[in-house]
Amino acid sequence: MRRLLVLLALAAPAACAPFPEMAALGPDTGPPPELLPVDELLAQAGTMTADPGPALAARAARLKARAAAITAAAPSP
Repeated sequence: MRRLLVLLALAAPAACAPFPEMAALGPDTGPPPELLPVDELLAQAGTMTADPGPALAARAARLKARAAAITAAAPSP
């Protein structure tokens, strides 16, 4: 119990400390950004890339085959 009181007594001044990094940001310079529907945001983003799923599955299969070949070629003790 005494440790808790000592901890609270030491933490209390730190809770009242100012945050200089927040003051350095300065005042707000304008209105917040406009909220847009998701469809408009996706249209602004441009074309989507191809689905990486098949390429990743093929790579995983090659790595598994390579690991199996290494395991089969390893000398047994």
